[in-house]
Amino acid sequence: MDGIEARKMTQILPEHMILSKGITWIEGPGHFGKEMRFLAQETTALLLSENKTVHWIDGAHRFNPSTFFEPLRNRNCGLEQGLRRLYIGRGFTLHQLHALILRVHQETVLTKASLVVVDGLLAMFLDEQIRRYEGRAILRHCLHSLDKLSEQCPVILIDGHASSRLHQQLKCTVKAHANRHLLGYWQTSRKDVLILRNALDSETLLQLLPTQNDKSQSRLEAFTSTGRVAQHQFLLVDSPSIQTE
Repeated sequence: MDGIEARKMTQILPEHMILSKGITWIEGPGHFGKEMRFLAQETTALLLSENKTVHWIDGAHRFNPSTFFEPLRNRNCGLEQGLRRLYIGRGFTLHQLHALILRVHQETVLTKASLVVVDGLLAMFLDEQIRRYEGRAILRHCLHSLDKLSEQCPVILIDGHASSRLHQQLKCTVKAHANRHLLGYWQTSRKDVLILRNALDSETLLQLLPTQNDKSQSRLEAFTSTGRVAQHQFLLVDSPSIQTE
């Protein structure tokens, strides 16, 4: 497997990487980290299977409930019951996203949520119609709100590699608020081995195994605008444990 020493593989538990209070920033390939989203999905499925609630804020117009089918089934969780505990907020503009993030703190008090995911946080801040000073002020306001929220439950932020100078500048603002930073990249162009690196340069290697969509998932995808999304099962290949910063 491209020079990786063959080892006994065990199923990785995502809670070892993410589930603790504070903000975990996942950065990786794909449109605003799209190819890293499965890490947050697996963590979400774990909590839903334990009768816990999760809030998922979609800031990149790409939420597709069918991508949760396989993770929930892998944990023997009924789809209907599991998805009822998943609260979705979709922001179609920067100001809608801002309002969702400010409101979620109050909502989690009522739902006693165990996790909040903000998917594609920086996507709308790169809108050319948004003045830069306005965007930065809103981002700081969002992050301060998430800071307070993360004292009560974990928060996951998903973003991609910098696509512009402005994107890189916004990332510096996010970095100042993140308690943990997981940087993902593919080992080869085949995208079958994912390398996750933390701020201490400790690396974890994951082997990804594609899974087949079932008929119910395919029917649901036909009515979504997000298109077909690759799903994965993933196995731990090598894991010097990711340390908490």
